[in-house]
Amino acid sequence: MRLVVCLLLLLVPTLNYGFKKNVTPYSIVISKAVLIVDGTISKVSKKEYQFTISEFVKGKSNLKINVVIWEEWLCDPRIKELKAGQRLILFLEKLPNGNFYPINESTGELYVDDNSFPNIFLPKDFSNPTVLKKGIAMFLETYTFYGNFNDRFYQNCYFVRNKSIFEVYRIAKNNTAFKFLVDNAEYFKPTEAIILLNN
Repeated sequence: MRLVVCLLLLLVPTLNYGFKKNVTPYSIVISKAVLIVDGTISKVSKKEYQFTISEFVKGKSNLKINVVIWEEWLCDPRIKELKAGQRLILFLEKLPNGNFYPINESTGELYVDDNSFPNIFLPKDFSNPTVLKKGIAMFLETYTFYGNFNDRFYQNCYFVRNKSIFEVYRIAKNNTAFKFLVDNAEYFKPTEAIILLNN
């Protein structure tokens, strides 16, 4: 009996039940996305759902696309059931077979109910879909990503900003999502593009 207790005391500290999802920063997710869209689920099957796009935020495609259903796990559960009529904002990468896949699983699949986000783990700065989509558009106009998206620790990733930091922070006062994305991108110490004007 003492042996069992001693073994348990020895093994318990080595067992780690504190699983945590590796979250990709939204500045990287937006840059990596081939397609960022707002729309609704048309049909759900076992491995994918058909999605009808009502607005393109980044990229272009057919109005109806197929999105692969990502597998839930302990640290990344789906907050709602996928069903026809559910509105989503999706950050997607394209697979070789032509289907799309949400970037970083739940990070790339935002549920929208009554023009708000029910996911309490989303940044509070993403106050509603209109503010988020406008913030994303402003971010894409201001920052350009360079580097390898597959670099696990983002060591070889950087942004180039085409506006001065003062101008960016002035603009950021008008949109909380843009401000969040700016703070996110500024972590990577972006360089400022030098724009030469011809007289």
